[in-house]
Amino acid sequence: MTNIARSLRIVPFASIALVASMALGIGRTTYAGSNDYVVIVLDDSGSMREVMQRDRRSRIDAAKSSLIKVIEQITPGTNVGLLLLNGARANNHWYIPVGPVNQQQAIERIGSLQANGGTPLGEALRIASDELLSIRSKKIYGTYRLIVVTDGEASDQVLLDQYLPDILSRGILIDAIGVDMRGNHSLATRVHSYRRADDQASLSSAIQEIMAERSGTDQAGDQEDFAMLDGLGDLDVAEVLKALSKPNNEKVTGIAFRQSSDAKGGSNGGNAGGMPSNVPPLWTPPAGSLTANPSTPQTSLISQVFGTICSCCIPLLIVMFFVSAFLTSSKTKRS
Repeated sequence: MTNIARSLRIVPFASIALVASMALGIGRTTYAGSNDYVVIVLDDSGSMREVMQRDRRSRIDAAKSSLIKVIEQITPGTNVGLLLLNGARANNHWYIPVGPVNQQQAIERIGSLQANGGTPLGEALRIASDELLSIRSKKIYGTYRLIVVTDGEASDQVLLDQYLPDILSRGILIDAIGVDMRGNHSLATRVHSYRRADDQASLSSAIQEIMAERSGTDQAGDQEDFAMLDGLGDLDVAEVLKALSKPNNEKVTGIAFRQSSDAKGGSNGGNAGGMPSNVPPLWTPPAGSLTANPSTPQTSLISQVFGTICSCCIPLLIVMFFVSAFLTSSKTKRS
């Protein structure tokens, strides 16, 4: 029996729950925090210049006003980034890189935004997700979220269909807001939450609601938490957390979607997912990797599924495991 297993047998259930909650940010909610990472993907396409039916102001102006209001209200140190669909191409579309927000500079930059171009949502979500995954690979503890603000469907729908399942499988949260749209955006049934915004007030409220939903850690109780951990004895906390927290932080490739689509489409030149057979590969697995072996096409999909489980279902698994262990221990003592 390993040292970890022996330690787990002697640690009270409440103490383990405390360790898990500290590691995963469970049970406490704040409006913003240094362990929260949010990327706002803003549609700055030409259609955003159109006037909103209710507000009589342009959609881009409503978006700018809403973002400025949010920036004014977030706490210092909050990690927020702003990615544009068309602008800031010299910086890979990053208008404001992810990091602690300088409120004055951010407000000035947002105020000068212009709308022009198409709606390449698929590519934008890939860029934003890769940045969040890169951060998470260094700082597992925290929440990682995309807020999509758009007034229309993707002009690169093939890429969106390819990347979206891959992004969601990584445990990245996605919230979408449809701005002044006649109907719901196609993302409405595919992401974690969807809101309609038909004027500046509702758009501002939608963004603020999403920001307020972010789960973070209230640092006020940290000293008390660590004081409680002093009594855990032989438990190797680092090893337990290492074993329980292994999210998939690899770059988004969409390869699982392509494999699934190819399998469904066969040789008919297309597939059920809408992926044409002549789309060139966007990523080539490195030599020697599991996914490079054509005889194991399910490997990437399996990896993504486990990535989602690690990122989203760890709290439930922890509770179930230790409740079972606690009940078994109680029965043994009574007998």
